[in-house]
Amino acid sequence: MRLQDLIEGLPITLADDASGDIRICDITEDSRTVMPGSLFVARKGLSVDGREFITQAIAMGAAGILTDPEAPRPRVLASAAWLTTPDPASVESCLGERFFKEPSSKLRLAGVTGTNGKTTVAHLVYQLMNAAGQRCGQVGTVFVDDGIGIARSAMTTPPALELSLSLANMVEAGYRAAVLEASSHALDQQRVAALDFNVGVFTNLSGDHLDYHGDLESYASAKARLFSMLPPGGVAVVNADDPRAEFMVQECPARILRCSMAGAAGAETTAETVRTTAQGALVRLRGAWGEIQAQTGMIGEFNVMNLLLAVASAHELGIDPGGLEEAIGSLDLPEGRLQRVARAVEDADRDPLVLVDFAHTDDALRHALGAARPIAEARGGRLRVVFGCGGDRDRTKRPRMGRVARSIGDVLYVTSDNPRTESPSDIVRDVLGGITETGDNVHVDVDRRRAIEKAVVGADPRDVVVIAGKGHEQEQILAGEGPATRTVRFVDQEVALEALHNRERAGGEPRLGHPHAAERAGSAEPENQEAAP
Repeated sequence: MRLQDLIEGLPITLADDASGDIRICDITEDSRTVMPGSLFVARKGLSVDGREFITQAIAMGAAGILTDPEAPRPRVLASAAWLTTPDPASVESCLGERFFKEPSSKLRLAGVTGTNGKTTVAHLVYQLMNAAGQRCGQVGTVFVDDGIGIARSAMTTPPALELSLSLANMVEAGYRAAVLEASSHALDQQRVAALDFNVGVFTNLSGDHLDYHGDLESYASAKARLFSMLPPGGVAVVNADDPRAEFMVQECPARILRCSMAGAAGAETTAETVRTTAQGALVRLRGAWGEIQAQTGMIGEFNVMNLLLAVASAHELGIDPGGLEEAIGSLDLPEGRLQRVARAVEDADRDPLVLVDFAHTDDALRHALGAARPIAEARGGRLRVVFGCGGDRDRTKRPRMGRVARSIGDVLYVTSDNPRTESPSDIVRDVLGGITETGDNVHVDVDRRRAIEKAVVGADPRDVVVIAGKGHEQEQILAGEGPATRTVRFVDQEVALEALHNRERAGGEPRLGHPHAAERAGSAEPENQEAAP
C-alpha cells in the first residue's frame, strides 16, 4: 500500500522531505519485528517508550516512522519517511483497519465489556453463533480463534494492529461474525477505536483496576466508550439490573436493549431460573425471539444473566429463535469459570466437589461463592474457599475480598495469587484486614500449592472447595531480580487434581465435625515465606 493512501484523511503530518509514494508492506509497534518496508509506530506506552527504538527501526530498514510531534527526529533518517500525529494510539487503530482492508466492517462484530462476565458472555455468543451455522471468531482472555487456528491469549484485548490482523484472518477464513472482549484498558488506550461494532454488551461494573484508572468514575467512563462508538443502526445489550447500566448508554446513539432478571423498568428481555441443581439450571428466557425454556449446565444466577446477554446478542447478530433454543443446552462455560475438577465418575461420592474460578474481584467472588453455597448446603457440607489477591494491582479490593469470603465461606485459605513484585505476606495482611473474625476456620499459607492441598485433602466428601483467582491461567507471576518478575508454571486444576489423588492415597478424611489436624493448627497470621511454589 502507498504511504499516501494509508494516511489520507488522518491527522498525520508527513515531513516535507518525505515522499508519499513509499510502499508500506507492514505496520508494527515492535521494533524487533521491523523489516524493510515497515511503518514503525513509535509511541510511549505504560512501561516502554517506543520512541527510544526509532534509530534501531531505521537501521532495520523501516520505510517510515510515525510518532508524536515531541519526539526527537534523528539526524539521519536514511530512506525512512518521518510522520507525526498528536494521537498515535487512536491513529494506530485507524491505520490497522485501513492496512488490513477494513476487516471489522466485513464482519458482524460484537464487543463485550464489564468488570466480570466478559469472557463468559463472549464465549457463549461464540458457541451460539457457530452452533447455528454462522462461522464466528473470538478474541478474549482465554483464547483467540482467528480462522487460522485457536491459540491461548496473552491479554484480554490485543494491541490495535494485532486485533485488526486477527479480524482480517477471520474474513479470509470465511467467518461471518466475531466477538471480542473490550477491556477498560483497551478502551482507554484506543485499541478498538477504529473498529466497526454492530453490538455492544455491558455485563456489570464493580471496583477493579483502580490502580490504573484512579477512581470508579474514570473506570466506568472508559467502559462507556464502547457504547458511544456504536452506530445508530447498532444495538447496546445491557444488564439493566446493574446500577451503572444507564450511565453506560447515556451517550449511546444506537438502540438500547435492556436485559433483566429483577424486573428492571423498561427491560424488553428477561430471564428466570425455574429450577437449580448441582448439575445446572433450568432457565426461561423471554425476548424478541419469544420464550425459550432450556436446561443448562451452568450454576449461579449471575451465569443466567450472562446467558441472557449472550442469547440477546446472538439474536441481534442474526441467529433465529430455533437456532438459539437448539444450541443452549450444549453450551459450556469457558475454562476456569466454576470449572469442576474431578478424578473419575466413580470417585464422586468419595471426593469433595472442587471448583476452579477466575474470580479476582470482590463482586466476582461474591457471585462464585453465592453459586457454590447452596450446593454445599444441599450436600450437607461446608464451603471451603482458597483465594488471594494479585500484587502490583488495585489494593482497595483486598479487604473487600476478605469480607466477602468470610461472609459466605465456612473455611478460608488465604494464599498467593500472582504476587508479582510485592511481598505475598503483605498482600495477605491487606486481605486479612477485611476479615474481622478469624479463629480456626481461617488459614494462611502464601504457598498456593500447599494452600490448595490443605483445602482439598482436609475436605469432607460433602464439602465444596472453591479455588478462586486464577481460573484459566497456567502461570504464576513472582518477584524476580530487582524490579523484574519471573513466571513459573502453575495450573490450579492440575494442583487440585493432584490433591484429590493425594487425599485418596491418605485414605480419605474424617467426616464433618472432625477437622483435619492441619486445620486445627491453622493460624490467621501470615507465615514468614516469600517464596512461591
